[in-house]
Amino acid sequence: MSVFVLGLAFLLGASAPSGASSTASPSSAPVPAQAMHAPDAAPLPTPQFRRYGIDDGLPSSSVYAVAQDRHGAIWFGTKGGIARFDGVHFQIFRHIENDPDSLYNNEISSLIVDRQGNIWAGGLDAGLNRYDTASGKFTHWKHDPTDPRSLTSDRVWVVTQTPDGAIWVGTSEGLDRMLPDERGFEHVTNPLLGLNSHDFGTVAALYVDPQGRLWAGSDRGVFRRDTDGNFVRIKPVDPEQSMDAWRIDGNGDEVRIATERGLLMVGADGLARPFGAPVIPDDTNVMTSTRDAAGHLWIGTQRGMYLQARRDGPVTEVIDQPLLYGDLPGSWIWQTLVDREGGLWVTLLDGGVGYLAPGWNSFSRFTHIPDDQNSLRDSVATTMAGGRDGRHVWVGEREGRIDRLDPATGSVEHILSNLRGDVLGMTEDNHQRLWVALQGSLYRYDYVHDRLDQVDPQGAKLKRPLEVESGPDGKMYARTFGQGILRIDPETLAVSDVAMDKPNEKVMLGSQMMLYKGTFWYASDGGMMRLDQAHDRFVMVPGGPTGDPVDAFDFDRTGIWVATENALLHYHVQGQGMVLDQTVDATHGWPSLKAVDLDVDCFGRVWVFTHDGLWRFNPQKNTFHQLGLQNGLANGEFARGYALLPSGNLYAATFGGVAGFDPDSVDAPPVPPTLSITQITVRRKGVEQNLAFGSQPVKIGWHDSQLHIQARVFSYIDPWANQYRFRLNGFDTDWVDRDNHGEREFTGLGSGDYTLDIMARGADGGWVQLDRPLHFRVQSPPWLRWWAWLLYAGLAIAVALLSLLAWRRRLAHQHRMQLAEQRHQIAEQASAAKSQFLATLSHEIRTPMTGVIGMAELLLSTPLNSMQREYAEAMQRASHVLLKLLNDALDLARIEAGKLILESAPFDVRCLVQDVERLQKGAAHAKGLTLSVQIDAGVPMSLIGDALRIQQVLFNLVNNAVKFTERGSIAIHLGWLDDYLWLDVSDTGPGISETSRVRLFRRFEQDEGPQRSIGSGLGLAI
Repeated sequence: MSVFVLGLAFLLGASAPSGASSTASPSSAPVPAQAMHAPDAAPLPTPQFRRYGIDDGLPSSSVYAVAQDRHGAIWFGTKGGIARFDGVHFQIFRHIENDPDSLYNNEISSLIVDRQGNIWAGGLDAGLNRYDTASGKFTHWKHDPTDPRSLTSDRVWVVTQTPDGAIWVGTSEGLDRMLPDERGFEHVTNPLLGLNSHDFGTVAALYVDPQGRLWAGSDRGVFRRDTDGNFVRIKPVDPEQSMDAWRIDGNGDEVRIATERGLLMVGADGLARPFGAPVIPDDTNVMTSTRDAAGHLWIGTQRGMYLQARRDGPVTEVIDQPLLYGDLPGSWIWQTLVDREGGLWVTLLDGGVGYLAPGWNSFSRFTHIPDDQNSLRDSVATTMAGGRDGRHVWVGEREGRIDRLDPATGSVEHILSNLRGDVLGMTEDNHQRLWVALQGSLYRYDYVHDRLDQVDPQGAKLKRPLEVESGPDGKMYARTFGQGILRIDPETLAVSDVAMDKPNEKVMLGSQMMLYKGTFWYASDGGMMRLDQAHDRFVMVPGGPTGDPVDAFDFDRTGIWVATENALLHYHVQGQGMVLDQTVDATHGWPSLKAVDLDVDCFGRVWVFTHDGLWRFNPQKNTFHQLGLQNGLANGEFARGYALLPSGNLYAATFGGVAGFDPDSVDAPPVPPTLSITQITVRRKGVEQNLAFGSQPVKIGWHDSQLHIQARVFSYIDPWANQYRFRLNGFDTDWVDRDNHGEREFTGLGSGDYTLDIMARGADGGWVQLDRPLHFRVQSPPWLRWWAWLLYAGLAIAVALLSLLAWRRRLAHQHRMQLAEQRHQIAEQASAAKSQFLATLSHEIRTPMTGVIGMAELLLSTPLNSMQREYAEAMQRASHVLLKLLNDALDLARIEAGKLILESAPFDVRCLVQDVERLQKGAAHAKGLTLSVQIDAGVPMSLIGDALRIQQVLFNLVNNAVKFTERGSIAIHLGWLDDYLWLDVSDTGPGISETSRVRLFRRFEQDEGPQRSIGSGLGLAI
């Protein structure tokens, strides 16, 4: 049963045995009538696949499903998850534990793309998953035994969508249709099977035809659900035919059912008939079928692939040799898909993915196939020759082997073996004899009579033949290495020299010979020559390349094309000479190739065969185009010698076998690919983050860096030949070419709005552009946004106001400073005037005061009674106090006027202290106070200073002590400490309060109290 086989495939990833053989189909490109060739003479189609596997990025080599999204990306459902392929990279989606936004399970058996572009995926034990391309998250639906509206089973085999937008799910328990609210499913019943939805059985195949009808294949048959909801059973013509369907596909009115026992075609009568028998065995598990735009029908089975090259044509087996380069990478085909370009994708259970470009049938390949006796005996073809029958070609191989190939059928005859050396050149003459040049020998082989003769077996003349051709005289001519050209009698095999011009020895190193319109041409390392039959001599062609090596040449309608190492040259023939009229060198696109052969087709295009590939030059467009695997050419390392048959098909020798193609065919017009932006990333806080770009403009944060934009043109013909151009308006002055790198990174973009234009082209197409340019906006940093500018404006106004206020304060401060300065000047002037007044007044008062004091002393010296003496003494004391006050005022005036000068002179400090003691001792005894003097022994005997001012200071201090001490004692201490003189006056008076001490040295300041009312308060100020 198919369910068992499919389940085994999913669970074990098993592979099936491989088959063998080869096929393909004729070119689907439109060809002008003059280039049409008979279909039965065309080369056998031999598709050459490109392979993708784990090494390329696939998560698993077991690939079950394939789909193409609306942008053009290819999605694969595999045993290891989902893979999205953009032609360059695979993006993998897997189940991640504890991540509800990831896949429910990795084994994906079915993929579809709905009308909104979302990806739906189902699989065994994977339930139903939907990937939202906008959010990048998966949504899941699974079976819940407690919810009757949930999915009937987590084993989902197939998913599809009908024109009304409904999602249909085939499970192991029947057919479900998702409800419009997407919160549950309707379990569909098939009245033809029963009234219970489980009676439908395992639904493994679903197909929606162009009429919107749903075809469902289950293990209980195939049914069609019409738009009115009625079911119709599809019956086979043979009642014994199994209808257990793997897949149902179709094109137009054609419906194909892939079953466990072959492929069935549903006719107009609704009956299913076997297809492809007996080529496809009736016990074969046919897994899928796809018909491409050219009408080729591809049939994938458990044991390889089959191809119907054209409708109503035969079905042939595609080569099934996974180890053979260009063949499918496995044997168990699971699904096939034709993409929008016409390329064929093949998913395999045992080999990953195979891809066939839309131009795959431009070439056929014939090579050695292991264990296939009907194939060539060598994978390397060393030279070619066309058969005179116009159907077969001769294939020279290594170790002296020669095979004859029928390219239309692929059949091979093994003709010769074990000749000494590799076959270098061959030609068949008009008498069914094959001439074979090998390394060091030349043979004539009569294949009708199986007779082999060696030319000049002793090597007397012919030592190093390279090529042999028929000449205009019926003789055979051999091109050699170092011997020039030798003539051979085709009957007697006699060898003779041919006279040659020898402007240099390089003409002896031949490269090609050709008989064209009765003239025999010869190219060598020394230039171009032709046979002058009148003089039986090869002569240099006037005007041709002389002294320059000619690698290959061929003729067109107007002249001759010549390939050299440096250029492709075109000459027109003028009389007996040549005139150069076109040079295609490296500056005009010549890829500096070492050509081994040239061929000019009926359109005038030049085919250049080289060791490095096959190139086609179009003289009308002056363009070169390289052909490769995308055209079906599996190996581009060509050897010299090709066979051009009367049908127009050309067969050339390569290191991978024989390549056959129609050089006169016209390339099909390419399908313009889709160009899309696939990813936008920025680096944010040191981490790369994806940006959503579904809605525009795309917002780029001010702190984001390294804006990276990835674009893909979804052309898979030759992804590495895709080209891209970018232009950021306002940033780029012109288009920036990125070759095949569809990525652009921007750093250092300023804030603002930007528009990015992108162009791209595929390998065979013209330039395409985005449907709409990408608009993105780089945010301004916070300090440059509108509200920041408002704040800046407010701050500017505030700063202006503050500046104005500060200016006004400065003016006020300056005014106050000027006023204070003015007041200070006035005060200084007043002080100076006061000082001057005090000084003048003191001087004026001192004279009469001196007289008063003197008179009082004289009066006291006379006899006086007690009352008179008391009055005289009082007058004398008052006079002394007034004199001291005047002296203090005078000193203060001198200090403020800066006229008080300290005079330094030696003095005895002990005498100075004793004088002060004597002056104040009388007043102290009068108040009953004890006045003592203590002089330390360390006080020097003599010091230098102003003794008068020191005495004045000490006198004032002692005087104050005597004045304000009522009882007790007064002590004068004279000490010497750290080279300083210390004068300390202490008394037992009341002391001075803390608040009064700050006023101690101010003028006219005294502490409050009755005992403080004596004196002027100038002593300490001085």
